[in-house]
Amino acid sequence: MSKVQKITRFAMTALIASSVLSGCSYVVKSGANVAIGFSDKHIVPPILKMGDADMACQTGTALTPAIMATKDMGADPTRMAVLLYSAAGMCAEGKSVDAELRYLRASKANQVSEAQDARVEQKRWAALAAERQYTAYQLFAERWQAKYKYKLGDSCPTMHKDLDQTVYLLGLLSGLQAMTNDINSGGQVNVPKDIAAIVERSIGCLDNAKFWGAPNATRATIWTLLPGSGDGKPDPYQTLDQSMKIADQKGVRLAYALNAMAAQASGDDTKIRNALRAYGASRAEDKPVNPEFRLIDSMAGQMMQEIADRYWTENTGVRAADDGFTTFWDDKSDSSGLDELFQDGDSGTIEAPPATETNAN
Repeated sequence: MSKVQKITRFAMTALIASSVLSGCSYVVKSGANVAIGFSDKHIVPPILKMGDADMACQTGTALTPAIMATKDMGADPTRMAVLLYSAAGMCAEGKSVDAELRYLRASKANQVSEAQDARVEQKRWAALAAERQYTAYQLFAERWQAKYKYKLGDSCPTMHKDLDQTVYLLGLLSGLQAMTNDINSGGQVNVPKDIAAIVERSIGCLDNAKFWGAPNATRATIWTLLPGSGDGKPDPYQTLDQSMKIADQKGVRLAYALNAMAAQASGDDTKIRNALRAYGASRAEDKPVNPEFRLIDSMAGQMMQEIADRYWTENTGVRAADDGFTTFWDDKSDSSGLDELFQDGDSGTIEAPPATETNAN
């Protein structure tokens, strides 16, 4: 075989191989895009309708690696990934709060080693929560800036799809949560502190009434947390009150959780109790949950439960009672259920057994 023939055969072989591999690559990319498109349309909405935040967070922890694998195949999993990373972050955040409650109980009991161990565990889980939430924020920010050709915080993207707007909200909130959890972890993840200011400017792009009062509630919460951010702005607590009224009308109580976050950060006992009581009243039977966003409402409920449990444990050593949103341990009209733990029967005393007769003989 001549040298020219050998070179020609090699070139033809390379061309055929390249065509086959390119075809495979195209098939893989197309399949990945079809799968993600199907997920965005037929899986994300049912997840948002779920009323079980714990199940959603477990789902996020389990499915996120598989969803993110489609990115290497050429697909864009951002919408679903932001939701799943945000949900998975709540799993780690919940465990961080459990460790914090253990720390508070150990501190009250002067159990030094137990308290130290609990604090280490709390910071580890807070770091994991921050990492997951920051990943959600980064995925959202990078994709949205590339897609809409704008810089987050400087202007507003023109989003026509409701799902894109929902992801926009979740992405911004994930950034804010990541910053908070990173602070709780002692700065292990190094989440940039300027995220709060970016979120404050960006979240105003959303329709406040459409999204249950959450955009303005988020901004008001940042005004209370970030010195100087509220200068020239409306009163944050009036804004939070207005947002909670909208939340009642829309059936998604995220604004209540943001109000409680602001109250907790203030350290004001009256504000904390008022925030808890307001949420307790919002759970009345005549205030139904929006069926399209049960998951967001359930996540808000989990945040409220964590704040209530922390407040109760700091003051009593135990988590909030069943009615712990509306009734407290020192209310004069009600014992809040703590006394019953140590009572036997109606009198609250333990009766001695009857004396036995002895035989005189």
